Amino acid sequence: MSAEDLIKQFGLQTGGDVGPGFNAKAGASDDDQTKQNKLLGDGYLTNEQYEELKDSDEIRQAYSDLHGQEAAAKKFKDGFISINTMDALFDDLSAEKAAEKAEETPEVQEPIQLSRPAATAKARAQAYKDTMMIRDGDYIIGNDPTVIADFNDQVIKNTEYELQPKMPNELHAARKEAAQERANNYKLAVADQLKSDRGRLELQEIFKS
Repeated sequence: MSAEDLIKQFGLQTGGDVGPGFNAKAGASDDDQTKQNKLLGDGYLTNEQYEELKDSDEIRQAYSDLHGQEAAAKKFKDGFISINTMDALFDDLSAEKAAEKAEETPEVQEPIQLSRPAATAKARAQAYKDTMMIRDGDYIIGNDPTVIADFNDQVIKNTEYELQPKMPNELHAARKEAAQERANNYKLAVADQLKSDRGRLELQEIFKS
């Protein structure tokens, strides 16, 4: 049943921010003693509505149609059902529509912000891949001090970026872009090295001749 069906057939209402204890007097056994429905919200069933419906033919028939006459007879053995049973009945009656509503409602995504240690760790790893990994020969063999300086500068920039709150889809896109950039940098570094090797070979051939 839809929210409109529940309201029309049983005289229910759209709930709101009613707070805890809304159905305490009617015997609600929930932790907050407030009945809620996924279609109608909190406080959709007032204590007065429960009193009017608890022994009605409409509720008895709805329970019987859903769970069978034998089960209905047991629940109504005192002539009425509890507010807890009635609430469960309305949940069952609206379960299909509630599931459809849940599928239609997009999941609300919250921005993600890394802690400073996590941001620093990611920043250093990214900086290593972008500087040291593709220029380690310059530092180890050529003793080029700019490699370390570039690494430290990149760590600072990366940390500032990683500390900024980001949506989950932004994190995914950033990882793909970073991976592509590393691949491009690696190709350029290899190409430069090949050019350098060819240059040395050409010089060697010249001196031999």
